[in-house]
Amino acid sequence: MVAEAWLVKMRNQVSINLKHALLLESSSSKKPSFPKQTIGILSFEVANVMSKTVHLHRSLSDTELSKLKSEVFLSQGVIKLVSSDENHLLDLAVSEKLDDLSRVASVVSRLGKKCNEPALQGFEHVYEDIVNGVIDFRKLGFLVKDMESMVKKMERFVNATCNLYCEMEVMSELEQAVMKLQRSGQHQGSVKAFEQKLMWQRQDVKSLRDASLWNQTYDKVVEMLARTVCTIYGRIETVFGGLALRGKKDSALKREAEEFTREADFSFPCGTNPGRMFMECLPMNSSVSRSYDDDARITFPRAMRSSKFGSKSRLTQHASASTIGGSALSLHYANVVIVVEKLLKYPHLIGEEARDDLYQMLPTSLKTSLKANLRSYLKNISIYDAPLAHDWKETIDGILSWLAPLAHNMIRWQSERNFEQHNQIVKRTNVLLLQTLYFADREKTEAAICKLLVGLNYICHYEQQQNALLDCASSFDYEDCFEWQSQCQAAYLD
Repeated sequence: MVAEAWLVKMRNQVSINLKHALLLESSSSKKPSFPKQTIGILSFEVANVMSKTVHLHRSLSDTELSKLKSEVFLSQGVIKLVSSDENHLLDLAVSEKLDDLSRVASVVSRLGKKCNEPALQGFEHVYEDIVNGVIDFRKLGFLVKDMESMVKKMERFVNATCNLYCEMEVMSELEQAVMKLQRSGQHQGSVKAFEQKLMWQRQDVKSLRDASLWNQTYDKVVEMLARTVCTIYGRIETVFGGLALRGKKDSALKREAEEFTREADFSFPCGTNPGRMFMECLPMNSSVSRSYDDDARITFPRAMRSSKFGSKSRLTQHASASTIGGSALSLHYANVVIVVEKLLKYPHLIGEEARDDLYQMLPTSLKTSLKANLRSYLKNISIYDAPLAHDWKETIDGILSWLAPLAHNMIRWQSERNFEQHNQIVKRTNVLLLQTLYFADREKTEAAICKLLVGLNYICHYEQQQNALLDCASSFDYEDCFEWQSQCQAAYLD
């Protein structure tokens, strides 16, 4: 009886202590709840970032990577002016991919400061730990298996936000129209009709705000972007890290990529789902919880800058002074090539003013080289004949067949970046910087452009000679015609 009474007493005491402990744990675990902020006017910037993220993900598909090796790396322009070394081209490609991803991660980091979750507030430290290998991305999952559904969800947000932007512009125009009608004292029927249209338009805008990023919370959007950024980083490191290995077969690379996407490879020690990963699974150590400024940006340690997966400086380091980009002439030379391409279509219409404008576009080094080439080539020419003009036309067409795509890609690449700076959502193309004139060898590029200009000069003079001969034939003044031709040639050489 005594033992039984003692057991009952102990059981009651344990029950009281357990309830007390649970009460204390629940009270201590409660955190002050703050209202979650919505994206609001920043939805258009976030939509631009989401669009770029989706494009970056799709550019890493098996089809695009196969096209990169079989088409881009083997294109004539890249081989002639950039490099024929596949490992070097892979280094350029992966550097640009990581540079684009770091830009997205910096925006996610800035938006994360407005989140309530501490892990999202310190996302730059989480991303830095993943890049540095402190956190192994292969053991964290990151929704890799559901990336396609995640991408589709992000695309729906982007499309809805684009529609919201257009409808808000229409609403603004209607508001201005109603205000003008009210001030002008127009017929009440017209005013009522515009007011009714404005009311319907405001309802459409309100509906689109709910469907778009406008009314989404920072926590929801940043968590979505953060997990996607980390997944894309894992894809880049897995794919490009394998492609860069010499002698590794494609089948082995495919198996490695499949292992990365296999759900069984990922274990969550806390037993939670991927949606709660940042809040519960990631170690909230000093790297995540240390203090940070509002203007903080993602920074990479010195070791990362010298490794394969570096920051933006890693990309610009490839553009040495011997390249067009290193000389800050990539856009300038791209415009020169495009102008030559356009002039060649109508050489008989090129006048002195057009040739002078093209000549003034050239930098000093190219002007000097062009003058030397023209003097050595034209000093023995007394008349411009059709066969040689035809040969020059074929030569120029051959050069433009591989040089013009690099020039057009340079303009296209820069235009997309200019639109991004204004937070405008653009239809992106899979043009890499290595497909432009940026990494092209300056000496080889200038030699090609100089040859284009010499050929264009010959064709233009041939067309002018033919026109002059026709005029001379109609007036039967052959001596004046020959004298005019000699004067023109002497003036040009001087």
